Amino acid sequence: MTSVTSHVALVIVYNHRFDRNIEVLERVYEGRFSNIYHLVPFYTGTRPNVIPVYENSYYFQGYIAQGLSGYFGEQYEHFFFIADDLLLNPVINEHNYAEHLRLTPERSFLPGFITLHEVDSRWQRTVDAFEYRIAKPGVEAKNELPSCEDALAAFGRHKLDIKPLQFARAFRTPGDLRGRIRLLLKRLKHCVMGASYDLPYPLVGSYSDIAVVSSRSIRQFCHYCGVFAATDLFVELALPTSLVLSCREIVTEKDLSLQGKSLWTEEELKELTPFDYRLKTLLSSFPADYLYLHPIKLSKWDKGL
Repeated sequence: MTSVTSHVALVIVYNHRFDRNIEVLERVYEGRFSNIYHLVPFYTGTRPNVIPVYENSYYFQGYIAQGLSGYFGEQYEHFFFIADDLLLNPVINEHNYAEHLRLTPERSFLPGFITLHEVDSRWQRTVDAFEYRIAKPGVEAKNELPSCEDALAAFGRHKLDIKPLQFARAFRTPGDLRGRIRLLLKRLKHCVMGASYDLPYPLVGSYSDIAVVSSRSIRQFCHYCGVFAATDLFVELALPTSLVLSCREIVTEKDLSLQGKSLWTEEELKELTPFDYRLKTLLSSFPADYLYLHPIKLSKWDKGL
């Protein structure tokens, strides 16, 4: 799909193959975005704007890297990535997205950063970051990422700190007895010596179901996304780190008037009750101060528009 008047590509990323949602999301965003693409795992259909991808959904940054040639266009200033179960505020369209997100051709957007030495110790992705190694059997990726020194310089440009992890953030509790004994010994060492643990490579976390990437950064961003996918780094570490390494300026929600809303708990999900699980009602009465709602599982909604 092409347009000479629009400078943004909307790229919808599917964790799993939900072909039936393609038409629904086309109807949701038609009239708002002229250039819509779908990254769908294992897609075998014939829609020209649906790009088949092949990757583990835990590393869906690999979808973005694999699909680049299918959604890239020189006319685009930005590539607007959203998950198929994330619903953008209907006020946002191809003409005003940059104003709402405070974007320029040089800037990209991400909801916000999670610095791993500060995050709640229960966030298991911190352990993933500590255990991450670029060396993987069958993958020669060592020279495909910036050196640690260059990566730290990029983090510094974005005013992001990389500090050692305390024990509780670096190690997960194993399920087997032998593993528990080893962990106990490490805990004793930590208590006695106050041990801390450096990340093998600078990494940062973020909610990653929405991102906007500048055309000036997209190729390098996709390259790093592909490298991290090939080396099994979870997307909520890989995608934000790829953006930090490839982009000079990143806007986050703290800079915006609209804020995203995630609905994970039973209490939070009650916010959807007034809409009676009717997509048309939600779109017509979308909360004015929300940038997006996530997740909106379309299988549970009346999809009449």
